[in-house]
Amino acid sequence: MKLSQTNGVLFHFYNGDLHSTLVHLKNAGFKYVDLSFWSRYTSGSRYFTTDNEILADEYKRELDALELIPVQSHEPFGNSMGNDGGRFYFKKTPLSIDLAGKIGVPSITLHAGLEITPMSREEYMTKNVEIFRQLIPYAEKYGTKLLIENTSWKVDGIHLASADDLNEMLDRLDHPLFGVCWDTGHANLCNLDQYAELKKLGKRLQGLHVHDNYGGVRTPNCDLHLMPYCGNINFDGVISALLEIGYEGTFNFEVDAPAKRGDAIPFVKNGEEQQTKLHMMSPALRQQIETLVYATGKQMLEAYDCYEE
Repeated sequence: MKLSQTNGVLFHFYNGDLHSTLVHLKNAGFKYVDLSFWSRYTSGSRYFTTDNEILADEYKRELDALELIPVQSHEPFGNSMGNDGGRFYFKKTPLSIDLAGKIGVPSITLHAGLEITPMSREEYMTKNVEIFRQLIPYAEKYGTKLLIENTSWKVDGIHLASADDLNEMLDRLDHPLFGVCWDTGHANLCNLDQYAELKKLGKRLQGLHVHDNYGGVRTPNCDLHLMPYCGNINFDGVISALLEIGYEGTFNFEVDAPAKRGDAIPFVKNGEEQQTKLHMMSPALRQQIETLVYATGKQMLEAYDCYEE
């Protein structure tokens, strides 16, 4: 199994510069990358005004120069069932799917919509089917896989948190371009047995977001995106299941912590915020952390004799 990491966790550290995030991953040892569009499509972004052919060429030149291979991607931030009725979501997500296809990324991860007013499980599933189906034409143009991610919200079982939820959604969609991206951190926050869940998904699993946390009841900032060994996830169950179902994707990290921010860290003394000599992590130190993430993944896969260069 090959290792990859998202570049999305690095944009805040490098002020949004694509080149710097990719160089960072290359220097850490990664050959494969998850391209994140999460923070690319913000109000006023050039991603809305620049032709996707031009943007795709920029990405391909960067990837080719660094000999990096994009293995999956992630849609932009936004709620397809938000206060604006999903209008902004449908302005940017189709653009990102088209961009992923032009770059040559085989898949893009999608989030389910989260309702802002109460609805029944049937209403929730029906609405999300309607939303996901609107994205099919953009994916069909390049054969881009649409991978639905398990959420970290499990309220009355209606938020696509479990394998049963995801399998039902894919059955309802009934289209070959849909699959699943399993987020280990989200599953842990829902207290799921990940070995059993992944076995249920089987070949429908086509992408991963691997990171750690402490599980338990969801609270603010509990989705920590720690590197493995820093939380309490049973990764033996995760890797064992991946091997048993014949998972063909990469062991893809979505690890940010212990360096979740690149901006100034507020230190407080006597009730007042201070700026100290330790207010920023250096790029060199941040690079060491990413190198450790790669080494950790390599050790994990080598323990199961499944690490691939």
